[in-house]
This record gives sequence, C-alpha cells and structure tokens, in this order.
Amino acid sequence: MKKRLTACIITAVLMVMVISTGFAGGGQEKDDGTLDITFVTPLIAHPVWDVARAGFEDAAADMGFNAQYVGPQGIDPAEMVNQIEIAIAQKVDGIIAMPIAPTAMRPAFKKAAEAGIPVVFIGAIDPEAPSLASVGTDEANIGRIGSEAIIEHFAKKGNPPLRAVVMQSTMDASFAIKARDAYIEYMEANYPDFEMVINEACNSDMMIAMQKFESIFKAYPEINLVIGVAGEVGPAAAKVVKEQKLLDKITVVAIDDVDETLDLIRDGSIWGTVAQNFYKMAYLSSEILVDYIRDGKEPEGSGRTDGYGFDSGAMFVTKDNIDTYKEILMK
Repeated sequence: MKKRLTACIITAVLMVMVISTGFAGGGQEKDDGTLDITFVTPLIAHPVWDVARAGFEDAAADMGFNAQYVGPQGIDPAEMVNQIEIAIAQKVDGIIAMPIAPTAMRPAFKKAAEAGIPVVFIGAIDPEAPSLASVGTDEANIGRIGSEAIIEHFAKKGNPPLRAVVMQSTMDASFAIKARDAYIEYMEANYPDFEMVINEACNSDMMIAMQKFESIFKAYPEINLVIGVAGEVGPAAAKVVKEQKLLDKITVVAIDDVDETLDLIRDGSIWGTVAQNFYKMAYLSSEILVDYIRDGKEPEGSGRTDGYGFDSGAMFVTKDNIDTYKEILMK
C-alpha cells in the first residue's frame, strides 16, 4: 500500500514538472513572452534546406522565439508526420512544414489545427489541409522562367530539336509535379520542336540520380537537354555528362543555387539554374507565425487554394549573372 502511495506521489510530481516546464502551445506565448516554433524540414542535412534553416534561425534571433529544426535525413513523409505529431504533443506555438506528400501528411496537419497550433506551409501547398498561409516559389513561374531562358538560348543556335529528360525528387511530390508540368506546357507551346523523352525521379539522392543518368544517356542517345526539378539533378547530370564526354551535346538546366551547382555553372558543366529564395521562404514563414500569434494579424494570403499566398521569387542564373543575381533576388 505504501509502495502504491509513493508511486502515485512520484507520478503526480512528475506531471507537475511536465506541466511547468512544457510548451505553452496552442498559439499562445508563455509567461516570459517567448514562443516555440518547430520547422519540420523534408531534408535535415541538405544544401538547399540549410539555407532555409539559416533564414529560420535568423528570424528566431530577430523576433525572439525558440527555434527547433527537425526532419528526416532522406525524403520520408512518415518521419515528417512523426515530427509534426511530436511538436503537437509538445504544444509548440507554431509549425512550419512542407506538405511534400499531401495525402499522407494531411491528418497530421488537421490534428495541429484541432490543437489550435497554426501551420505555415513552405515550398508546397495542400488546399485540402488547414494552414495559416503558404510561402514558396510559384511552380508555374519556375517552368516559365526556365523555359524562357532555354528558348532564348537555343534560338541563337537555330532552334534545334530538343529531346529532354526531366528528373524530379519523387513522382508524387506536388511541387515537382507542378514545376515539371509547367516546363512541359510552356516548352511545347513556345518552342518549335520539343519533346520530353523520359521523366524520372531520384528521391533527392545524388547517387540514385547519377545511376539513372548513366542508364538514360545510353538508352536514349537522342537526349540533348536535362531539366532538373530537384536540387541534386543538375550536379548529378553534370558529373555523368563529363564522364561520358557529352558536354558538347547535352545542356543541363538545374534548379536551386547550392554551391556545387554554382561551381559547375562556372566551369560550364551546367548551363543554368533556377534559383529559389529559400532564405526568404523560411524567414517570411516565421514572421507570419509570430505576427499571428502575438498580434492576431491574419496574413493576406491565408485561405488561398489556387497557389501560394506569398511567392518568394526566383531567378535564372547563368555565367552572365552568377556574381550579381543574389543581390537582385533578395530584393
């Protein structure tokens, strides 16, 4: 009997400790005025998302909130859901996440809404999931910006037939699908002779992308254009193009402006890339949450289902503007 009583007392004490040291949660500041915001990234150690992490952590320093950056090593929607549910259990004040697999992740976002925790989508949207706002690069703009650059480039070469491989992160990622479709639609409508020969996915894995390019370039010798809709695609294609001595035949168009991609543009292995502003995406997402939680400020882009409420912008980068584009993009 004494043992049971002692166990009950210990349990009660532990519960009090958890309550007193846990997150305030539910979109409300703790007594000391700080907020807890969790960023659930699709890739915890990735050059592109490292830029977003910098924006998130700079926002935390500027706005005075506690920043927790979590996510899987490789694309894993189940682990993202797990991290969202952990954040909900911790009663954080806000969540930033990419709905990379909408169907799989939707229940977790609904659970956050039921718990009173506002969510800002970053880098992708899910019209069927509750969110305070969405911040990212408009996929149609990516396809248009990239296509316009390709068309202008090849017009100077007499508009040769273009046979493309389009490689993306996963075949069900909404961002990749929309960006791919925008490329294809714009190119087919505006270039004299364009065909997508094959569409592949690399799961945002460099080795997988390289292995697939090695096979694709041999199986489809007519391919003379690579369009990347995942950050690894440009560098992976460039390496295989070099190995197979196809630099004079295949033009590589990448996405994102990680250091490796920029270095390969400088040496001519990649012709150009569509640079997204991941720093701004994360910083603005944080600002939206903080303004809403602290001041009740509703973002102008809330409730949109036809696209991003806030477009963070993009630019096409080649050797011609590689040293000046960042200043322009950040503006």
